[in-house]
Amino acid sequence: MTLPVDHIHNLDRYITNEGEAFESVAGSDVVRMDLWVPSERVTVHCVDIPTAPRRKWPELVPWMLEDRLLQRVDEMHFVISDTTEQGQLQVLAISREDLQEWQRVAQNAGVLAQSMVPDYLALPWEPERISIGWRDGVCLVRHGMAQGFAASPDMAWAMVDNLISQQDLPPRLSISIPQTELVPEHLREQADINNAGMEWQFADLPRHSNLLTGIFKPSGGTGGTAWLPAVGLAILLLGLSVSYIYMASTHMDAQISALENQLVQRYSRLFEGRRPQPQTVRAEAEQRIDWLFKQRASLTADPVAGLVALDQLMTACDCQLSALSAKDDRLVMHIKNAAKLKERTLNIPGYQIAMTQPEEAEENTIELRLSASRGPVK
Repeated sequence: MTLPVDHIHNLDRYITNEGEAFESVAGSDVVRMDLWVPSERVTVHCVDIPTAPRRKWPELVPWMLEDRLLQRVDEMHFVISDTTEQGQLQVLAISREDLQEWQRVAQNAGVLAQSMVPDYLALPWEPERISIGWRDGVCLVRHGMAQGFAASPDMAWAMVDNLISQQDLPPRLSISIPQTELVPEHLREQADINNAGMEWQFADLPRHSNLLTGIFKPSGGTGGTAWLPAVGLAILLLGLSVSYIYMASTHMDAQISALENQLVQRYSRLFEGRRPQPQTVRAEAEQRIDWLFKQRASLTADPVAGLVALDQLMTACDCQLSALSAKDDRLVMHIKNAAKLKERTLNIPGYQIAMTQPEEAEENTIELRLSASRGPVK
């Protein structure tokens, strides 16, 4: 069984969701899977193409990079991934210890990793565009067919500025980030910004950047592929047409089952409560979203919106609310110990504020009236 690709950081959820997307865990039949891995653990280098025969490159390239590495060459694993537009070889370097640790994580989740690819390559790419994504506080940047990196926001924005300064025509920027405020102001003006998250399962996975090569190349595996020889024999005996129909039907059923499980899991990550059946997920999601829109509308309507607006105004005023009444779009409050509040500039956008001293009231007791701007304060 082959499941959709996913990020290695997400494997723990398959263990806790036993009996759904994965029906086996460590210790039983494994499932095959392609994994994205953290790009900040991978370094990308460009070197001139060696004059030696191609078969010698895997032996020569590591020593060509010796002066650029922080670890010893024999502690690193190297992958010659592609040729750049400048005619150089692009080489991925990763600690062997990191690769071994990721393989252990996958094995503990009941997964046989078919490939591991740096996760900045999950971002879309097109010429003259820099794509920037977000993963758990780390910026992912892709600025070429196979070029990119991952870094903390402060370092990433500086590196993006450097990329822009090296080009004659400023490239377009596409930024997917949860909060626009995380993007420097000078980059916001020239970028297309959205809050879409990374869709690991549906991103194209480039095989030329697979880190599992050489000694780390996965073996044929067990369990999940034991039926392959029998299927091959059945194809020879029953004929091409019958075999094609059977394999197509089986593959389609597996895909449907995997997609249904993904659909239910994504619903559960968004909404609390019971898990619906796959065929009712859409109706349930639309009902929940409609309820959230109604809830949002109620929070922005008077007088609730007025109360929310007062939160910042009355912070640290040492005052005491003794009475509150609401009518239509107006709030009337009696506040004791309002000495500090009197000294403040009371200004709430969209509302008019009136402050008076009630007759026969204690000292520093005020009556505060809050009305929407569309109507006069009464």
